[in-house]
Order: sequence, then structure tokens, then C-alpha cells
Amino acid sequence: MKNKIYSLLGFAARSNSLVFGKERIRGYIRSNREKKLVIIATNASERIKRDIKTRCESFGVKAIEIFTKEELGKLIGKEEITAFGIENDGIIDGILKNLGGK
Repeated sequence: MKNKIYSLLGFAARSNSLVFGKERIRGYIRSNREKKLVIIATNASERIKRDIKTRCESFGVKAIEIFTKEELGKLIGKEEITAFGIENDGIIDGILKNLGGK
């Protein structure tokens, strides 16, 4: 399951379908997109996790914790990344399906 999700995230990265950076993630959460999914690193600080999850809950956005900052960073060619949003509906559906969710 995790390998399939990691592959989907890799495809999202290669197709420039990821939104990252504090302000861009906040804008993504507030956006009018129908499908939204935020990925948060498992080893992100509790303060950052709480901030992102609170914002997601306010706007009805699904947020999941999976992979480490280093693993997520490797997907986009950075040392580490704490969180990002996904802009590709098919990839969002694939990830949620692999998690056994909606």
C-alpha cells in the first residue's frame, strides 16, 4: 500500500501537481477546488501538524500523515519537506483508494 501511494506521489511531483510552501498550502486549503488532499510528514513538529490539520478541518479538506520529511523531500528533489497539497484529482482518488478511504 505505501509503495503504491509513494509511486502516486512521485507521479504527482513529476507532473507538477504538488503545492508546497506555507502560504501556497494555505491558499490551496482555502481554494475552491472540489477535491483536495494535504499530505503531512509523520515527523513534522506537533505545532505544524496542528496548524495544518486545524486549517484543513475548517475548510473540509482531508489531511493525512504519511512518510517522513526526508521521504517526501526525495520525491521533489529537496532535502526534506513537511507538507504539500495535491492538485490532481486522479492521484487524490488513487491515494484515498489505497488508504481504503472515500
